[in-house]
Amino acid sequence: QQIPEQKLKAFSIGTMGKRQPSKRELEEQRKKEQEKAAAQAFEEFVATFQEPANKTSKVWVKAGTYDAGKRQEDTKEKGKLYKPQSRIELPSEKNSAEKAQEYARLLGERMKPERPGKKKEKEKKKSNLELFKEELKMIQEEREERHKYKGAIRSSSEIDPEILKSSSLSLSDEKGSFDSGDPNTTNIYLGNINPKITEQQLMEVFGKYGPLASIKIMWPRSDEEKSRGRNCGFVAFMNRKDGDRAMKALNGKEVLGYEMKLGWGKGVPIPPFPIYIPPTLLSLTQPPPPSGLPFNAQPHPKDRNKVPRMRPNEPYPVNPEDADKVDKILPQALVKVVMPTDRN
Repeated sequence: QQIPEQKLKAFSIGTMGKRQPSKRELEEQRKKEQEKAAAQAFEEFVATFQEPANKTSKVWVKAGTYDAGKRQEDTKEKGKLYKPQSRIELPSEKNSAEKAQEYARLLGERMKPERPGKKKEKEKKKSNLELFKEELKMIQEEREERHKYKGAIRSSSEIDPEILKSSSLSLSDEKGSFDSGDPNTTNIYLGNINPKITEQQLMEVFGKYGPLASIKIMWPRSDEEKSRGRNCGFVAFMNRKDGDRAMKALNGKEVLGYEMKLGWGKGVPIPPFPIYIPPTLLSLTQPPPPSGLPFNAQPHPKDRNKVPRMRPNEPYPVNPEDADKVDKILPQALVKVVMPTDRN
């Protein structure tokens, strides 16, 4: 089928819309323009070094030489041309051009953008896990070094707690380590204790002076520690006053044939309830026996035999006579409040 002549004219006369250049094309065009401008500047820069040097120098006509000492004039070279010789060596065109090219090359390498891959490698940061591993490794190395030096000092001779307290080799991360002097600490360091003594025996020895917050014996682990023939430990009281009394009474005292050496240690957290209470104080903290009165009120000693018997689920006596007796006993009764011991 033939195309009409009118349509062919429309195609030949009509204009097609121009496509807008993409961002990539604009970027490439901009780079080409920059490279062209840099090349032109480089050519101009090199041309300044390649210009031929003006080797012609000034020439004078000699008029004679006058000797001031002899008061005579020498006219032998009068009228001759005098051309002074420069002592400064001018650099050759080749050396100047080479220097210019070297300078331009170094400048181009410095201004040349890095590859995207290399930039990513440089900007790649360590993950949090890698940083945490490095931190743990550093802490472990420091701990091993402190253990090594402290073990060497302890194995050399028997050390007084006061010496260890002032030593910078004490383990700061070990529970109960020696402190520089906290006035509120309740933790006491026990040195030179019998290796056969138990924590229960230490509870009975120190528990006489007040409730205990914690107690710990540092049992030997290696053969070298076992060969010393003595142990150490820590006893923490619930309050400082009880610790002061125990320190004054037990420091230097022999327990199972070993003279204990005491000193204040680093403070430890105090639990809400003690792990050991002296029997004399334990009776005061225990709830009283059931009395049969409301709220387990304790009757006056003279009214103990007058309390009527009531049923377990009966809060108040139903019998009028028993109710009258309870009403007379309650004004003299005492309700004792104790802290529950079955809570953590």
